[in-house]
Amino acid sequence: MNGTARRVEVDDLGQLAEGSRLATGARVAVIVNRGAGRLPDRAWEERAAAILARRLRPTFEHPVSGAETARLAAEHARAGVAAVVVAGGDGTINRVVNELAGTGVPIGILPRGTANDFAREVDLPLEIAAAARRVLEGGVRAIDVIDVNGRAFVTVGGLGLPAACALSVGRLKRAGGLALVALAALGPAVYPVVAAANVLLRARRLHRLRITYRRPDGRLRTVERESHGLFVANQRALGGGIGLPTRSDNSDGVFELALLSAESRASLLATLAAMRLGRPVSRWTLGVWRAVEARIECERPLAFFGDGDEIGLARSFTVRVLPRALRVLR
Repeated sequence: MNGTARRVEVDDLGQLAEGSRLATGARVAVIVNRGAGRLPDRAWEERAAAILARRLRPTFEHPVSGAETARLAAEHARAGVAAVVVAGGDGTINRVVNELAGTGVPIGILPRGTANDFAREVDLPLEIAAAARRVLEGGVRAIDVIDVNGRAFVTVGGLGLPAACALSVGRLKRAGGLALVALAALGPAVYPVVAAANVLLRARRLHRLRITYRRPDGRLRTVERESHGLFVANQRALGGGIGLPTRSDNSDGVFELALLSAESRASLLATLAAMRLGRPVSRWTLGVWRAVEARIECERPLAFFGDGDEIGLARSFTVRVLPRALRVLR
């Protein structure tokens, strides 16, 4: 992990017992991504602050960059806040997770993103006032974190076509103008639209991957084949509702590797539609294996994404699960 907050052993994450809620009068830091959110509603912050102040002592921070977001999260964790609350989407959550994982300081969520995959997975309300009340009244739950070459994520990651799709949405967000208008109109539906566009319009690119992984029973297995890409899943869905045919559970100490076979464009589109609609996907199209650690080797450098953002560019990636390394208020 690359954060600077104090690290502790997972077994020592005892500031709050599982299921406990924050104490009355506890200090919490609220880190706000000012660029997040589909609607130009600035009154949400006042409403959230009023709810949190009923029982807690919130401090709102408004970083101007991802690096400042990470720095503020680490500083508040070191200063002894009871929790760090993120008002933003999965990318902002990722920056905070990389500072809090292993510290015992829980993370709270006020969902302000496009997909809000993590909030959906931990069953948080997407409406801000309801989410703020959950910070007040919710209990702490420990979940797994996935570490990739020293960077962490908590939802779904991967490389190849999955990374190209996720990073295309990121570029749209940064483009501004009409792109932001389109994002606001589509909401989470932008992800299957962008995925279909990547399948149809990009040159068909296959990647030869060699994956050596350790199964939960300790056995090693190696898979080598050409594919369109790979998902690494800590939960069952991404992109605001695109389902993976896995048993992923972010508290089971295991992650899933889901390899997209070297299929035609038509087959890829059919697979995408099935995932979006929650229908069965052929194991020949999307092979799934459960693992506790893996080494992924590529013929050329590839981008690896996690929680919707790029977290690395390399020819090889070491992936491992950190069981119960992050505490979440839910």
